[in-house]
Amino acid sequence: MDTGLNAGPAGGGDVIEWPLVSVVIPARNEAGHIAEVVTAVRSQTSAAREIEVLVMDDGSTDATAEQARAAGARVVSLRPPGERGNAASARNRGAAESRGDPIIFLDADCVPDAGWLQAILRMHATGATIVGGSLGLPRGLPYMARCDYYCGWYLIHPRAKAGWVPHHPPPNLSVRREPFLSTPGYTAEPPFDYTNEERAWQGQLVAAGHRIYFEPRASASHYNRPGFRNLMRRNYRWAYTAVEAKSSSKAARLAWLYRHPWLLILGSPLLAIAHTAFIIGCWARAGVWEPLLMLPAVFLSRIAYVTGLAVGAVQWLRLRGRPANAPRPRPRWE
Repeated sequence: MDTGLNAGPAGGGDVIEWPLVSVVIPARNEAGHIAEVVTAVRSQTSAAREIEVLVMDDGSTDATAEQARAAGARVVSLRPPGERGNAASARNRGAAESRGDPIIFLDADCVPDAGWLQAILRMHATGATIVGGSLGLPRGLPYMARCDYYCGWYLIHPRAKAGWVPHHPPPNLSVRREPFLSTPGYTAEPPFDYTNEERAWQGQLVAAGHRIYFEPRASASHYNRPGFRNLMRRNYRWAYTAVEAKSSSKAARLAWLYRHPWLLILGSPLLAIAHTAFIIGCWARAGVWEPLLMLPAVFLSRIAYVTGLAVGAVQWLRLRGRPANAPRPRPRWE
């Protein structure tokens, strides 16, 4: 399959044809949304001649595979039903199975809006190796799911400012094929198999001169999970590998700060307060005031975050003298 481009004038994103675009969707027990996600991807109007949708079924025990296949996706079963999944490994396998350029990684709880794909391709056509899209808040989410959304996506929502960034998370993320395959891909070993798994390959590409562009018009609605326990657990998880991942990859805002882990550990209480204020401020600048009404829950999520950051940092400092191939203990999330 020819994955080259038929290019028009430099920078003319709308006059470039893309022969085949691949969309890789890791999925585990996502029967509630997977058909809608696949249908939304396949119905995109863009400069792509063809779209292949690969759903990487990662041990689902529900009808995820059947519904994805019925909606028009190619389904790759990665492990027996019920076996522990690994989203990072699923993304890597999807990239290896794909044929298109770019490769777009989309989470199974993200439903792309109209114009999503064209916005991504337009930015690739103007020279961005990596394009990150925004995550919107769908209607009807429960209170804690909305709070989880506000605590996670305050920098990449549809009203955020477009521009070059040092990093972008994986739920709605596109990368040119050859650069991505020149890297080891997502970090699939624990404890990175859940969080910060994209930092290493993004840092490697940025160090090689590639750039990451945040394009808010490439929007997908993100269906965050409900529940207070989920809010706390998820934020703890995100932070557990933050110091190690950000200090080593430099794919982060204020990356220098993470090279001083004891400063972050000792300053955790103040960091929780500062981070809460930052999140509220980000949404206030966008004219979104609901997070202010959720201030107690937002602050508790930051307590969970800095706790995970401190515990993970201490664990990393304790183990980093070990050989690189030494097994890492899996953190206890509960």
